[in-house]
Amino acid sequence: MKRLGAIAVAISMIAGVSLSAPANAAKQTLTIWATGGDADAAVMKAAGKAFEDANPGVTVNVQAISWGDGYAKVLAAAAAKKGPDIFTGGLSWGISAGNKGALADLRTLGVASYVQPKVPSQIYKALVGYKATKVYAVPFDLTLMMMFYDTKTMAKAGITAAPKTVAEFNDAAAKLKDAGVATPVYNEWGNADWLGYFSWLYSMGGSLYDATCKVTINNAKGVAALTQYKKLYSDFGAPKPGVADWSMNDNIKKGAYGIGFSGNFQASSYYTYYKDYKDWTVAPVPAAAGSKSVAFIGGRGISVMGYASKSQQALSAKFIKTLYDRSVVRQMNLVGAAQNAIFLSPVISNADTIDAYPASVLKTIKSQLADAQGPPNCNGWEDSQAGVTTALQSFLFGSASAQEALNEAASVMKSKL
Repeated sequence: MKRLGAIAVAISMIAGVSLSAPANAAKQTLTIWATGGDADAAVMKAAGKAFEDANPGVTVNVQAISWGDGYAKVLAAAAAKKGPDIFTGGLSWGISAGNKGALADLRTLGVASYVQPKVPSQIYKALVGYKATKVYAVPFDLTLMMMFYDTKTMAKAGITAAPKTVAEFNDAAAKLKDAGVATPVYNEWGNADWLGYFSWLYSMGGSLYDATCKVTINNAKGVAALTQYKKLYSDFGAPKPGVADWSMNDNIKKGAYGIGFSGNFQASSYYTYYKDYKDWTVAPVPAAAGSKSVAFIGGRGISVMGYASKSQQALSAKFIKTLYDRSVVRQMNLVGAAQNAIFLSPVISNADTIDAYPASVLKTIKSQLADAQGPPNCNGWEDSQAGVTTALQSFLFGSASAQEALNEAASVMKSKL
């Protein structure tokens, strides 16, 4: 539900953000494509309003583009040399589009050196190509995989604490099933695809590539992780792709779902719609015994189009730098809370600007971010994702063995390097 009144109040407050402005700024329009929906565009408009107030004569035009065809639209804009000055998109879009010659180097614009010290190294690294000499994207916002559950549902099944290890998770899921929970385990974000597999793979000591971008998905640890991942579907009733109904919050609240895996955006949903619901909570994703919990970090990077004029690129760089200012982030989250589109800044300390999240949720987010990993920075990963998911599903729901499925996934990844 859109809360237009709250948004208006939030945006009006942005005028108080203290940023220096030139006395006689030339009139310019900055066009931004914000990947997501109308709510995501509204959050970016909050930052745009702050920038306009600080830079008289500048108009910030924000347009929403969808996840489904956003990357293709960016490439089409680059080919036509017509479209946005700035766009936000998947964390690996910058590497892929930049390698195709579509984007400006953010090092020469002074953005990379400004942003890098402010964000965790593994997040920054995920957006810079392996052995790259140029930086085409920096982190804009984050989406963090977490584990969601209702404490009363767990207690009724005899589970007194969130499972921390893979073995504890399997035990808890089995108890939920035995207790009659209709769907003991539910995947909402990354359902049966590479993204959902990612956190299990890395938390069990595996990886998609090694540090030199050699494909490692099909080694013994990858097989063990994929075998575990299948248990969610074969043993614990996780709905298959196409069955997912995007109502995890409702079903966890009424005890129909046991443990759900999704992004931190679910927390904002709870506090938007169920402000009095106190029995749900979050926890880090399970890890192999002796290993760290390594959750997937998704989210969006932000880039500048290569065809933009030098003056537009300079203005774009100036705007991007303001997105790491705590006061601007707070205004974005005032709008985000009203829109059910909480903005999780890549500057971890800025998580405290999310007033909608209780301290316990913020603590889990900060803890999980310490070891979380973004998508690989290896060339060709963006173009490999669909093929990898198809290969994984040949084991999850087909007749292939785990090793055969991962060998096929590795073949796809190698072909794109």
